[in-house]
Amino acid sequence: MKAIYNSEIQGMIDFWNELGVVPDYELNTDGRYNGNLVEFKLVYSDLFAHKEQIKRYIKSYNSAALPIPKYSYLISINERLYIKIDNETNVELEKGSWDLPDFFKSDFVSQTLYIKGWIDELSIVAYNNKLCQEYKKYFKSKEDVKNEFINPKFLNIEPFDWYKQIKQEELDSSNIGWLHFNMNMLGPSLLKKQLGAFFTPDRYVKIATEMVREAIRNVPEENDYIILDRCAGTGNLERFLHQDELAHCVLNTIDYTEWTTLKGLYDGRVKMIIPPTRKGIDISTGLLTNGDALSEEFYNFCFHTGQMSIFDQPFEEESKLLRSWLCDEKMTIIMLENPPFVEPQGGAAQGKQTFQIKDAFLYQQMGKDTFDKKNANRDSANLFIWSAFKYYLKDEHDSYILFSPIKYWKSQHIIDKKIISGYLCNREHFNATAGGISLIEWRNVNQKNEMLKLNSDLGERIIKKHYENPLKLMVDSKDQNPIAWLFNLSNVPKPDNGKLVNYVDPAYRKVQKPYALSEENILQMVPLWAANCYECEDYTEVEVVMKSADGGNKYTGDTDFLLKCFLWGGITRKNKCYSDSSIKNEYCFLQLTRSDKVLTKFQLKNEDSELLESWRHVFECAKFKNEFHASKTYGLCQIDEDINVKIGSGQFNKKGEEIMVKKYLDLDESINQLKKTLKEYYHQYIKPKLFEYELLK
Repeated sequence: MKAIYNSEIQGMIDFWNELGVVPDYELNTDGRYNGNLVEFKLVYSDLFAHKEQIKRYIKSYNSAALPIPKYSYLISINERLYIKIDNETNVELEKGSWDLPDFFKSDFVSQTLYIKGWIDELSIVAYNNKLCQEYKKYFKSKEDVKNEFINPKFLNIEPFDWYKQIKQEELDSSNIGWLHFNMNMLGPSLLKKQLGAFFTPDRYVKIATEMVREAIRNVPEENDYIILDRCAGTGNLERFLHQDELAHCVLNTIDYTEWTTLKGLYDGRVKMIIPPTRKGIDISTGLLTNGDALSEEFYNFCFHTGQMSIFDQPFEEESKLLRSWLCDEKMTIIMLENPPFVEPQGGAAQGKQTFQIKDAFLYQQMGKDTFDKKNANRDSANLFIWSAFKYYLKDEHDSYILFSPIKYWKSQHIIDKKIISGYLCNREHFNATAGGISLIEWRNVNQKNEMLKLNSDLGERIIKKHYENPLKLMVDSKDQNPIAWLFNLSNVPKPDNGKLVNYVDPAYRKVQKPYALSEENILQMVPLWAANCYECEDYTEVEVVMKSADGGNKYTGDTDFLLKCFLWGGITRKNKCYSDSSIKNEYCFLQLTRSDKVLTKFQLKNEDSELLESWRHVFECAKFKNEFHASKTYGLCQIDEDINVKIGSGQFNKKGEEIMVKKYLDLDESINQLKKTLKEYYHQYIKPKLFEYELLK
């Protein structure tokens, strides 16, 4: 190694290279080898800060459920000093000097000890996932995971006092404790998908609680009321209800671990907890079959049909009591639910395992009704929503406070009732990706709504009802050699829901129909693809804004709009048409293509000419690069991928990997400027028209 280094990274790389070992750089550390974590500094400048940094690394290892090194070495490169630390006790074991990296080799090779991890707020999910991924043969339910945390046999962790933590969290009624929050996510990923593992955040629970109180105020003076939650989980939605409100609650859950928590928190404080016992537990899944709100047995129990099956004696009295409440004309029903919003068959096309509900009682009953959209009963949330109004809500005083993606009202038209108030929640706070989840208080009064006004974290939002699928506007060309092919799948604007290509993968053709675009229909079709390319402004638009044909063909009369969509479509990187030895890209410009001929029929405005000139600058720049082939016609996507390539910089990162940089800085700069121009052009000239003509809604 050199005597003095100016770069810590270079000193680190030389250290490991000279030592002759390849360390693990996971979690962006300076390297771990066996049970030894190493932190390099050029010189010791602040020993306290250096040691605190090592502690943070140890916490990071634990939070990621990775083996935690027993020892740490704080090494000063230029001073040739070191400090060895016991990570378990934070005690300095020794300190001294070194001349060559080989000084550490014997210890690094022989020290293979790791310390035990621990379960806390930052590590519980990681250790859960480790169990369910690496030991999935043994961990089939949340209860299995819980037992492993309490008495570790597979994980190298300290025993976790689960019940002590639960008890501590129960003492604080103002917040949801981390174990209560995370226990909803424990278990195999498929189980999480089945249950729609989204834990409702406090901020939205409090809004729902105020909706419940508004519904209570609507109860006639002569009436009593119940608050029914068929998918209560651990009772999160009821967390901020007062005791006098809790006394009216009927709560159900399908998961045994949730049921035990529900019993512990609310038994004796609520009107009823379903199931009455854990008699119907399925040991392999940890699910309580008698808590399945989609089943006929559950329906029979609620309405005491005399065919209760697993709800037989000695629980007949509970069934009679529940029926008396649900059927009493003087009992107002308030439903409060966050049902699992999953499409059970959604992954079937990709061969993924799915949550099968096709044999469920409510699935079959809902299938007997007629809806504007086909297969409305394939979404489990729809089964809860439909059945709420079909079986449980009786008159105009009853209410449903509901968390769910808005498509049940917007595009699937499962219900349309009087809206009292609504809020568009951010799905990101539900342990999921950003997106809009509607929270609406519906009153059981039929009312036709063409739009809903909902508050949100970002202010008021208007959501319009959706009727026609954009497939209604799709027109196929008979041209056997079209300019391009367009796919359209689902109402949601996403890249995979509307591919624009000039080669059709035979496997993909089996999934959906490709529409041929030629001179006769490309101007009419490209706006539909432009709608699919829409990028949501914020979470309130994700899975809320949909592609639509509600405006019909009105857009085809706007020649300037058609031109702008056509021009933008031929230049944007989202266009995946390409050229090779067997195919020519005809949907690009300034290369004597068929699209160039179509473009000559238009009189360009200033903004159109400026966009075309921006593309010309990129194309002319690319023409003089070594990777350019004069025999090909190029779109932006192919130039960016085939010509705007990266090369090695001669510099290396911590892992010893060469840092790659763009080969042609002038071309890269031109491309980035064009992308910016395309984005502004779309936002200013295309987006407003897409909404005006209801191609987006």
